[in-house]
Amino acid sequence: MIRKIWDNVEEGAICLLLFFMVTITFITVVTRYVFNFPLSYIDQLVPNLFVWVTFLGASAAVKRRAHLGLSLLYDLVPAGGRAALDALILFGCAAFFLGAAVYGAKIVSLQMENRLTTSLGYPSWLVGLAVPVGSVLFVVRAVEAWARRRRSA
Repeated sequence: MIRKIWDNVEEGAICLLLFFMVTITFITVVTRYVFNFPLSYIDQLVPNLFVWVTFLGASAAVKRRAHLGLSLLYDLVPAGGRAALDALILFGCAAFFLGAAVYGAKIVSLQMENRLTTSLGYPSWLVGLAVPVGSVLFVVRAVEAWARRRRSA
């Protein structure tokens, strides 16, 4: 049960966030063009949710090995060297995303100093938290995908 939840955490969160994004957008369009009562302050919520969708989507994509890559270069490497190339790619991605997680956490700690979003008044660190959380999830999922590929090779 826990394994199933862990395996689908990104997809579940993305579905929920996309549902809210579509619902909010629909409501704001209807209130603006049908009732001539714009709720423009709520529009800020959709791009903020999109930040979460982006980072969670990156994690879900690496889990499924669905990220775009330069397969031309990868295919030129002999089969015996691909394991080393996979490890090098994993190391590079992990270094980048762990750096993003560290600096994202620093930004979140600065945002926690009582800063609120201008229109809706919720804490701005809730949006910034997407960077360290999504980056750590990306690294974890990349290591899992790498280990699965090594086991199957």
